[in-house]
Amino acid sequence: MKKALLFLTLITSLSRADVIGGELNLGYYNHAPTGTAQYQGDVLKLEDTLKWESEGDIFMKAYLEHPLPLIPNIKIGYSNFGHSGNGSVKKSFTFGGERFDTDRKIETKFDLKMYDLTLYYELLDNWINIDAGVNIKYIDGELSVKSGTQERSTDVQVPVPMLYAKVRLDIPATDLSFQAEGNYITYNQNTFYDAEIGARYTLALGVGVEAGYKTMKLDIQEIDDLSMESDFSGAYAKLIWDF
Repeated sequence: MKKALLFLTLITSLSRADVIGGELNLGYYNHAPTGTAQYQGDVLKLEDTLKWESEGDIFMKAYLEHPLPLIPNIKIGYSNFGHSGNGSVKKSFTFGGERFDTDRKIETKFDLKMYDLTLYYELLDNWINIDAGVNIKYIDGELSVKSGTQERSTDVQVPVPMLYAKVRLDIPATDLSFQAEGNYITYNQNTFYDAEIGARYTLALGVGVEAGYKTMKLDIQEIDDLSMESDFSGAYAKLIWDF
């Protein structure tokens, strides 16, 4: 009976306190490609050879924070990312061991899905908010080149451990804030990061809007025979609910 009363007292206390909080994000971002890709053949320029141009995609994030000591807060995320192109081959090239000749029409496609799990701690929580932790990003992607009956493609499925950090500045006596957030890792001549910096305005009941600049660098060397030295950057906008 005493244990039951103690448990009920604890649950009642927690329900009265603001112990659980979080945030939901739904965003759209534009990404313009620069750089190169190589798969069992020549180094290809993303814009000139693969014919990629600016594209737009969605991303989602969810944060869950609590006051329990030592146990990290949780963030999960999903990003859909893709580029496609078509045009004539100006100079013959080899991709996937296959030669694509000059003046042939080609279609190229790059589909990338990224799933994030982040464990982090709040290091500072007032008008300056600082979070730090670790991120596991699972990348599931495919790069393909097609010309008539010729087609070559490569798949990449790989988990990437990364460092995570976020800084947010709330402007006192206003509903305006600024924040920067990102993940980063470099190892064995491979570098990968994604980051965003933006301004946020909270309207009511924690609902707000945010806009800024988002960038991703993918510098990989022969992962499943695929090498890329590329940057994807552009503007973003998102709806947020901070509860």
